[in-house]
Amino acid sequence: MLRWNILRLWAFMSRFRPRFERHRLDTPELLASFLCTRSSYVAQTSLYGYLKTRMGTSYRTYFEDDMFSASIRMAAIKLFLSCLADLTVFAAALCARDGPLPPSGAAALAQFCFQRAATQGLAEAGVGPVPVDALERLTQRLQATDWEAAVDGRRAFAGSEVDLVRFAPVIDEYKALDREIVTNSIRFRWHDVRDQLRRRLEAPRLANKIPPQAVDTTDG
Repeated sequence: MLRWNILRLWAFMSRFRPRFERHRLDTPELLASFLCTRSSYVAQTSLYGYLKTRMGTSYRTYFEDDMFSASIRMAAIKLFLSCLADLTVFAAALCARDGPLPPSGAAALAQFCFQRAATQGLAEAGVGPVPVDALERLTQRLQATDWEAAVDGRRAFAGSEVDLVRFAPVIDEYKALDREIVTNSIRFRWHDVRDQLRRRLEAPRLANKIPPQAVDTTDG
């Protein structure tokens, strides 16, 4: 039973492992695929790394418990969606700055990419449709987003830093002790992802491929 639990959980987590490509990101569809793979990678490595470090050599004992394995699975899904929201807003902010795109165009791009990427990632993980509350939270976030400020990586990625600690199936006492080192670990993982996105994003070409009806060029 122990071996089966560990292999089952590892198979689930492995579904979040990205398939890295090198092509330019010049369409909303390509951008959404990039956002999916990188968000799932950061979520997987950050969460699993934290749990394995905290459990130490006794991690096999924890993984023997079906309920605990299920809690890891749920935490991975929630953290993936949180990471995806952060990376999507950051990418749309880059397009708003370099495209350039007006705020409504950036929001339309973010909504399209988030839903497409979330659908892809959850399907690969064997999970159902994108939760309605995740879409609602993104919509609320986009309405309040300062697109000029969102290109500051530290601001754009604060949500996933908090949610890694929030969703991890670890007791509150340990979370309080681990908070600084855990948030630093996910912050470090985001550095390379942001660099990849900046290098590969073709913001002007991508901005021209957003459906005109989604963009109100009169807004600010």
